[in-house]
Amino acid sequence: MDWRWSPCSIDYQRVTTVWYHPTATPLEMVSNTHSDSVELTEYVNRLSQSSSEAQATLTWHKELDGANQPVPGCIFEIRENGLMLWWGIIEGLSDYQLSSGQRALTITVRSRDASTLWRDTRRVSELYPVGTPLHIITRDIAESLGLTSAEMFIGETSGSTVHSNTQLADLTAWEMLSVLNLPSGTSPVVDAIGRLKFISRDISRRADIVLTKSNYSSVRGSKARPPLTAIRIKWLDPNLSKVSQQDQQLAAETITAGYFQIRQRKRIHFSQDGRQRAENTHLVIRQSANSSFVRVCEETYQQLTQTEGEIVLETSFWVPTLITAGMGAMLSTAFIPDAVAVPPVETIPTGRVIQAVAGLEVLLVMASIGTGMYEIWGTPYDFIHARNTTEAYDDSAPEWTEKIIEIENDFVMDETQAQAFAVRELLYQVREASVFTVSIVDDPRIEKGDIIELEDGERIYVLDYRRDLTSGAEALLEVQGFRA
Repeated sequence: MDWRWSPCSIDYQRVTTVWYHPTATPLEMVSNTHSDSVELTEYVNRLSQSSSEAQATLTWHKELDGANQPVPGCIFEIRENGLMLWWGIIEGLSDYQLSSGQRALTITVRSRDASTLWRDTRRVSELYPVGTPLHIITRDIAESLGLTSAEMFIGETSGSTVHSNTQLADLTAWEMLSVLNLPSGTSPVVDAIGRLKFISRDISRRADIVLTKSNYSSVRGSKARPPLTAIRIKWLDPNLSKVSQQDQQLAAETITAGYFQIRQRKRIHFSQDGRQRAENTHLVIRQSANSSFVRVCEETYQQLTQTEGEIVLETSFWVPTLITAGMGAMLSTAFIPDAVAVPPVETIPTGRVIQAVAGLEVLLVMASIGTGMYEIWGTPYDFIHARNTTEAYDDSAPEWTEKIIEIENDFVMDETQAQAFAVRELLYQVREASVFTVSIVDDPRIEKGDIIELEDGERIYVLDYRRDLTSGAEALLEVQGFRA
């Protein structure tokens, strides 16, 4: 509710004036420090205004020619009885006409949040640690749009971030503001004087404005659609949960064993980046290093950490001993002279026989070099923030009318908030399916998000409103909303 205004009586008389500001800034409009007002009231033939848009048709002879004519990007203000009723930024000019020496055009004006900067430009927020209050992030986003404290009407909230390094990315500023505040039950709006504020989506709260029978003339249905039957809220649990996968191959390695190295240790990570955790890991031998003539080594495996293990091939002690002894025997027996037996004359190669035996030992050891092919199998696991689902549903709705909406939001703090969030959104969107229009005596206090209570107890949640401000028009306000 706009507290700048007082309740209006049935005989309320309004005096509307229209102003053009060619050089004023939004901050000057909010703080009422502008000094460039150009009155257009006498040129306005038709004028209407809603919470986020205004349209005016101007006619003139020569007064608004050239530099005096309003241009897109400048500010357009409507005052009622001398007080600022609403202002916005001129978006476009259309229907320009020239007839019988008179010119006319239609001006379309929208609230400041309709700009590309607010609605279309995608951006990335800063990184925020655990426990950062959400209203701090909201202010940071608003300041990135160029808003100052005077242009924000943002209170403190109890919500805070529950995940480390929280960041909003690839979203428009308006989407960021919506996502941040939806779990607490509020939505962003820009009010009549251009300030960013947040309205409650709680339809069970007390009414903001109570009207008597004399204040409204009619209530009529506007539109209706099939209501929702359920809302599912998907949110990240702030607590880490262990999630295990199926047993699978984690790594593979090929190792050669032989006399040349007594012990070979091979550390193996369970993933290429070395970050995968695993448990219950074990060695699978696809081809053993002992698949040659003789068994030359022991093949063992042990898990060292959550992310790596070690394969050990330990060559038997006799292998290097045998090859060393054989090579020594080959060298020493080369000096043994051949014996000669007579008669008849014969040469007995005693040393060469021993040398051949030693050579066979060496060749046997070298022929026993083996290559093993090994795989590490185990159960990969990770600690993650589980994606929880909280659902609110209408248990009285027939099955054939099922209509479910899913909302993903990572700013839900816990299950209690998720349940309240789901119930509140279900009630809001079920009621929003049937929109009504109420004609009441113009009441500038009414804003988007207010709840109006009629004399018979009927409550209307305001989605939008529209007033005809053309000279001579009745001082009525057409309020669109749904039963709260």
